Amino acid sequence: MSDENKKTALSPVLRIDQVAELLGCSIRHVRNLHREGRMPPRIAISERLIGWRESDLEAWLQAHREEGQK
Repeated sequence: MSDENKKTALSPVLRIDQVAELLGCSIRHVRNLHREGRMPPRIAISERLIGWRESDLEAWLQAHREEGQK
């Protein structure tokens, strides 16, 4: 397994309230971004527990920062 795959596999999973805090927005806005397909996909931890890999969110944020600097 490559280092990048290990990082993704071991990356903490953030719940929606944690994602909202990381992005500096409301939970409703996170839900809207997800529904519109404008953020990384969620992962299912169990039947009732879903979240986002922190590494996926960090990569997504970095891509948006670079896109904004063009």
